[in-house]
Amino acid sequence: MAVLVHCQDAAAFVGEVGYTELAAHPEALDQLRADMRLDGWHDEKQLEHFLTHLGDGATAMLFRCTVCGAHLAYADAS
Repeated sequence: MAVLVHCQDAAAFVGEVGYTELAAHPEALDQLRADMRLDGWHDEKQLEHFLTHLGDGATAMLFRCTVCGAHLAYADAS
């Protein structure tokens, strides 16, 4: 399982989520988009297709910072 760090501490795992649940946390969705672009997802159409179909086979993992409460997300797109 991925471990995300925020505020110099490990974030708490909230659970596996699909797009609908992830969209309720726009800061986590934006962070996931940025991370995926850094990982080589340069085609915006493919990236958005992948994200909007989370829950249909692939899922994201939602985390919450234990210091500030910010939400973060991770999806293994390999």
